[in-house]
Amino acid sequence: MLERSHDLSGKPVSEALERYLADTLHEPARVDALEHAPGLPSFLSRMYSLHEGRIAGRRIVFLATMDNTATPSDIAKHVALVRPAVDALVVFVAPWLSSHNRARLIGQRVPFVVPGNQLYIPDLAMDLRERFRTRTTRHASGLSPAAQAVLFHRLLRLDAAATTPSLIATRLHYSAMSIGRAFNDLVDSGLAHTERCGKERHVRFKAEGRELFDAAHDLLRSPIRTEKFVRDGHVAPPLKHSGESALAELTDLSPPPLDTFAVAASDWKTIAQACGFVETGRGQAAHIVETWSYDPAGLSAARTVDPLSLYAHFRNHRDERVSMAAERLLKEIAW
Repeated sequence: MLERSHDLSGKPVSEALERYLADTLHEPARVDALEHAPGLPSFLSRMYSLHEGRIAGRRIVFLATMDNTATPSDIAKHVALVRPAVDALVVFVAPWLSSHNRARLIGQRVPFVVPGNQLYIPDLAMDLRERFRTRTTRHASGLSPAAQAVLFHRLLRLDAAATTPSLIATRLHYSAMSIGRAFNDLVDSGLAHTERCGKERHVRFKAEGRELFDAAHDLLRSPIRTEKFVRDGHVAPPLKHSGESALAELTDLSPPPLDTFAVAASDWKTIAQACGFVETGRGQAAHIVETWSYDPAGLSAARTVDPLSLYAHFRNHRDERVSMAAERLLKEIAW
């Protein structure tokens, strides 16, 4: 019988873990004391209390320290001893850890949780540290550009099988590392979770279609960074119709006097040179070119940019005709 329950910050282990996991993973968590663990070495039952729960569908046994005096090497050995006895992923739990000991546990890939502070479970592709709370505050201003691109990639059903950073990066013209950070942003926002299958990390959204879009609605941001008024030159791929030009093509809105096109901000100088564009004032412009925070070509194979990015830009437009046209875009999407 494992009857003892170590307290963390004045709370029973199960309660402290449940609260921290729910706050961190954005979904309800239940952790219970593990009363029976046949085959567990007796000396470990004197050093730790055991608790069990689930994260991302995996059974987890939490090995909670009684005195926090074991070295990282000892902890690694203890976790290895407990694993076959409980047939589950074993995670070490402590009320605090020095930065040195945390680094040593991470170096040995020992899963651990410090409630209120850090969660490190490499088998589940989770490494949420003190920076987690700082990171989540940015959602007051919306998703990162890469995260929004990944979200729209899913909503537009461009490739349902692409759920890893490498596959999505190829489609959206990002690096795999940038898409990995986008996954973190989507997890932090509560829209998705990630899981590891073999060597690959996969993103799993918590809803689909219109339900997912509605959950993300308040986090959407306009992809447009700047507008360039240009004369001379010629329009060529990868320029896509954007702005009110695209909105007019996709709805019954009247076309604007100047055609508008979109390019990734990182490609602007190269494309301007290749097309022979010369920046000028609005009165002398032949075209408008928007520079985007993500590559519009990654989300659309059509001559226009994708409808979700258009909606994100125009949804709160001061001209009611334009904002209503943006709303009509959503009705045409096959959710």
